[in-house]
Amino acid sequence: MTPEQLLTEADRCVKCGLCLPECPTYQLLANEADSPRGRISLMQALAEGELDLGTSIETHLDRCLGCRRCETACPSGVKYGQLLDASRSLIAKRKPGRPFMRWLFNQLTDPKRLARISRCNRPLQKLGITQGVAALLPDRYGRLARLSSQLAAAAPIPTGLYPADLPSGRLVQLFTGCVATQVEQTLLESGLALLRRLGYAVEIPASQCCCGAIHRHNGFQERAERFCTTNRQQTTKSQAQTLITLSSACDLELREHDASEIPVMSLTELLLSLPENELPSLKPFAGRVAVHTPCSCQDDASLRLLQRIPVAEIFPLANNTVCCGAAGSYIFTQPSLSTALGTAKIEQLQACKADILITSNTGCSMQFRQLVAEAGLQVQVMHPIELVYRQWPV
Repeated sequence: MTPEQLLTEADRCVKCGLCLPECPTYQLLANEADSPRGRISLMQALAEGELDLGTSIETHLDRCLGCRRCETACPSGVKYGQLLDASRSLIAKRKPGRPFMRWLFNQLTDPKRLARISRCNRPLQKLGITQGVAALLPDRYGRLARLSSQLAAAAPIPTGLYPADLPSGRLVQLFTGCVATQVEQTLLESGLALLRRLGYAVEIPASQCCCGAIHRHNGFQERAERFCTTNRQQTTKSQAQTLITLSSACDLELREHDASEIPVMSLTELLLSLPENELPSLKPFAGRVAVHTPCSCQDDASLRLLQRIPVAEIFPLANNTVCCGAAGSYIFTQPSLSTALGTAKIEQLQACKADILITSNTGCSMQFRQLVAEAGLQVQVMHPIELVYRQWPV
């Protein structure tokens, strides 16, 4: 989106204010500049060259979660998410810098680099050094250090072709992502096993890479497009009929930016689409399961799938339309606001007395696991596919 295109789209905002009740940061800060219409005014001034960088414009745009709840309330259908990405890209081009952020994103979105970091981190965790360092660091870096405790204790799933347990001639490609390879290994193993049991051969390309969302939403558009191109090439060369996703954020990015030459479908959607005779009866679970809906997945697919588990009490977490505060990189770029939003979710989790919290987004999972542990709650945080796999008959 060029500055001219940005202005054309931004001019569609009539500043009616219907978005204000939907904006989590406006509700927290009660600052017009931290509302969607306030930020759009700042974006217009930025595109027109009326505001210099280094002013508070960057602060207010950085505070935006990018949850896009405002889009659901906008009578004009303003594409706020595109405006935000374009504005952050404009800032990055006019003000090259933020070397730490650029370096950090490159580490987080490269599975091989992240695996090396994970290996180095394991002995530090066992000795308690990671936790001690986290307590001494400023908020942003301390939060990052605490989150590093979730890095895997084992090697990631190898790439390659996995045959179906019952060959049916069906082939899918599984999108494993980047951060997920180190913090969601149980999920990846569960998803892979379920697909194979259902008669799908599964391909995990060695050259598959990050979906690009974390770069795109922080202004590094060119890097995001390179990732898109690489992933598109993997599906072009493949005979797979579908690209299967697990994280809702990756799913949304791949769909919105045409990063695949084949249809994109979440594994949850796939399971819901299958004829009943292809799915076995799941084992009952006598417990309470709260379902969190990530901003990147505003549908009830997880809820509908889990309602197939006999006996279990499946219900949506209260205030599901409000962001949990993870929002990709927001979890460590805006630690105070992120924690405030996440703490509100933990209070709702305590009130509903759930045994399991379900979320389909990697960042949300990391946010919840960290805050659940800090609150001392005995609540398991899982992806819907993990729970379905656990209740799958042997």
